[in-house]
Amino acid sequence: MYKLLLVDDEQIIREGLEKMIALCGMDIVITASCSNAIAALDSMMDDMPDILLTDVRMPGMDGLELVERAMSLHPQLRAIILSGYDTFAYAQQAIQAGVTEYLLKPCAQEELGQALERACRAVDKMRKQVVHLYGERQSRVEMLTKALLALCRDALDPQRLEKKVQEIAKTAEDPSLLREALAHVLTRGADGGQAEWKKSAVVEAFQKENGALSAFVARCLLRLRNEDANPRGFVQQMTAYVDAHYADESLSLQYLADHVVYMNADYIGREFTRTMGQKFSAYLLAVRMERAKQLMAADSQLHSYEIAEQVGLGNNPHYFSQVFRKYTGMTTKEYRAALDEKS
Repeated sequence: MYKLLLVDDEQIIREGLEKMIALCGMDIVITASCSNAIAALDSMMDDMPDILLTDVRMPGMDGLELVERAMSLHPQLRAIILSGYDTFAYAQQAIQAGVTEYLLKPCAQEELGQALERACRAVDKMRKQVVHLYGERQSRVEMLTKALLALCRDALDPQRLEKKVQEIAKTAEDPSLLREALAHVLTRGADGGQAEWKKSAVVEAFQKENGALSAFVARCLLRLRNEDANPRGFVQQMTAYVDAHYADESLSLQYLADHVVYMNADYIGREFTRTMGQKFSAYLLAVRMERAKQLMAADSQLHSYEIAEQVGLGNNPHYFSQVFRKYTGMTTKEYRAALDEKS
């Protein structure tokens, strides 16, 4: 199955493209059909597509900027653009933005089908590469995990234990492999006994070996303790991370899955919605917009691009203004005027 995000400001064109995609006979699921780039980016925060099919000319953020932002979130994305611009300069600009297919309007059924087929083949190739690399990686992680579990079971004196830890750390080469193996061990526990593992000298040995691993182990142990008390503890961890790092432009559900809670993105997305009563993208947007309102209230001289940078929306004042208006129902100028009236 291939997930496709469709973006065009004209509903009749979106409906026509949906029919054309269905007639292609490929296993493509349209995850969202959006009328503008902001809605498309919101959708991507919760459900990352394999293929982006977008118009160029749209109010606010255009298709090329959408592609650039989408590629920053998901570099493997296949981007297909529909354009009325038949110029070499514009095609060059599209390629620089990361567009993989450039189709001129009006687009014929066969032409779209061929472009989608090429995109699907590229996705397949990328998936095979990922599976291959993941398989190799998991094999190495499993070897490290077994070595760590063996250390937990063995009654080694401190000097021998420290030497073994140093050997394992050197064998890992990539620190992320060792972090992943440690996460497995911390989750499993030594012979199922988490309480004993938490007190194990192995943790202390790794803390001495690598300061970064020390912090990582501490986070894993905290997560385990939180999950013992609250099965949805990772949702609190997610909200706390967003509250502290909302200014990071790369922040997304996938980022939290990979770097913060070490769980499947789809799973934590569902649990976040169930626990918080809103999607992750809505929560992230609310945190950023509330912070933007605070910045406006604190300093009336701040430019929109400066606020955008400080809340994780890049340095594009136009994009920030669109998102702000969607969230508050007011333009930034109207909001500042309302603040002046109150004061």
